[in-house]
Amino acid sequence: MPLRSTLVGAASGILLLAGVFGFAVGLPEVEGDEIDAPAEAEEQEEADDTPVGELLPATLLDGALVRYSDVQSEYAALFDEVEGYGADTLTEAFGEDTAVGVYTTSDEQVRVAVTIYAGGSGLFLQTGPPVPPELSANNESVGEYSRQGESVCFGQWQTQAFEQKAPPFQAQCQREVAGRTINVYAVPGITVEQTADIVDDVVTQSGLG
Repeated sequence: MPLRSTLVGAASGILLLAGVFGFAVGLPEVEGDEIDAPAEAEEQEEADDTPVGELLPATLLDGALVRYSDVQSEYAALFDEVEGYGADTLTEAFGEDTAVGVYTTSDEQVRVAVTIYAGGSGLFLQTGPPVPPELSANNESVGEYSRQGESVCFGQWQTQAFEQKAPPFQAQCQREVAGRTINVYAVPGITVEQTADIVDDVVTQSGLG
C-alpha cells in the first residue's frame, strides 16, 4: 500500500522533531518460530563493520521520504544539530556508535526517525510490559506490540482510533541484522506495517540484508 495513500493530517514544524527521539533504540527482542531461527542466526554471524553513519539512506520508499534538511534547506544546520545530538546521546547511553537520520514527506505531514545502532538490541520496554487494554490504568491510549516480518513493532493509538482501526499516532519498528540494530520511529498517520516496510528498506539500501 503506497505510503501517501494512508497519511492523515498533522501539524508540521521543527519543534515537533523533539518527539522523534522519545523512543529510540531498544524495543524487545522477540523470538520467532523455529523456521525463522536459523535465518536470523545466520544474519547475526555476518557482522558488518561499516560506520553506522554511512548506512543511513538519502531517501526512503522510492523517494516518498527524504531527509528533512532537503525539504527545508535553510534549516539544514539545525537538523544536523538535532540528528547529532540524538546520535551522541544514544551512543553514550548504549555504549555503541549510533547514527540518527530524520526524514519527512515533501509536504511534511509525516516525520520518521531512523536510528542505526552498532550492536544488538536488548530488552527495553518504554511503557512497561503489555497488559490487556481493558485492564490498563490509561484508558486514553492503547499500545500494541506485534511482529511484522523480521521486525518487532509497537504502535500507540488514541483509544477511539484503535477501536476504529485507524493508524496509530506513533509507531516504532526494530530489526537486528548483521550485528546492527535498525530502529524506525514514525509520527503520525503511518501504519505499523508501513513502519516495518521502512525498516526493510533501510536494511536493503544499506546492504545489511
